[in-house]
Amino acid sequence: MHPLFKHWRRFLLYVAAWIELGVVLGIVAPAHANVTRLEALAFLVPLMLVLGLVCLAPYYVCRTAPLRAAAWRNLLQNHLLGAAVASAGVVLAGRLIAGILSSAWPGLDTGFANATVIFTVFVTLTWLLSASLYYAFIEIESSRRAEVLAREAQLKALKAQINPHFLFNSLNSISALTSIDPARAREMCIGLADFLRASLRLGERDTVPFGEELALTNMYLGVEQARFGDRLRLVRDIDPACDTCEVPALLIQPLVENAVKHGIAMMAEGGEILLSGHRDRDRFRFSVSNPFDPDAPVQLRNGIGLRNVKARLEARYGSAANMRVEATERSYQVTVTLPVKTS
Repeated sequence: MHPLFKHWRRFLLYVAAWIELGVVLGIVAPAHANVTRLEALAFLVPLMLVLGLVCLAPYYVCRTAPLRAAAWRNLLQNHLLGAAVASAGVVLAGRLIAGILSSAWPGLDTGFANATVIFTVFVTLTWLLSASLYYAFIEIESSRRAEVLAREAQLKALKAQINPHFLFNSLNSISALTSIDPARAREMCIGLADFLRASLRLGERDTVPFGEELALTNMYLGVEQARFGDRLRLVRDIDPACDTCEVPALLIQPLVENAVKHGIAMMAEGGEILLSGHRDRDRFRFSVSNPFDPDAPVQLRNGIGLRNVKARLEARYGSAANMRVEATERSYQVTVTLPVKTS
């Protein structure tokens, strides 16, 4: 389908542009031909509309003869042939319009017949210009489509890393608990199965309401609390208005996992994780704060989880979203800011 037919407003603007061209030519023509302004407008406005419809055709020629795939000789032949057919059609339409109007303005058909060569050249040049613009449009659309496909592939690849990464860590935790506390290991296995079932269901969607994402995160925290017990303490400061904000699926859980793995797990006495979510007009902000041991190796605090979240935000939102990391002597905070889109 022609791109102008996909949006009726775009097509109306296209028609209006050709009417405007006909009006301009109708105003200018009396200075160069023996016609009145009214005669010129009555003839040129409908003729320009015909030319506008004819100039939709080069798009289909450009689609069948792509700029990169076709030889230059074939391109030239196709468009010169198209221009010749278009010129013949417009000249024929001009003769019909002039013949109809000649009953009111005698001699108009003769005047058009004398200007046939000029109209033929004008239509030919207009066809070639239209073809050039369509080729530019097709190249831009192809570039945008390739960029979108690349982003979608990147998002799928990044999202595919999440479950295996978390599963690997959880299985290690369960393995450690089996010899120390079999009951808690069993409880953790059940919680892990529930979490994976829910994450697979959410992972099939590109975006989910924050309320669903938070529910999944709470399931994850249930698994980790079975492991750490009283060492893992939670404080939530979540604005209820955030529940309907759309967020990328499986985005929040890696942030919380990072706080548990590189904060709580590294401290013998454990600590408190603060989950904070607020909506400010057109922006949604979520942060995870946790204590950490300043003596822990620095490289352990730069895992795959945060890199994954940052890459997914850049791929989906570009500069419209960001992830900020703030570290003090004994605390670590990750804040994600997204544009608001409600479900």
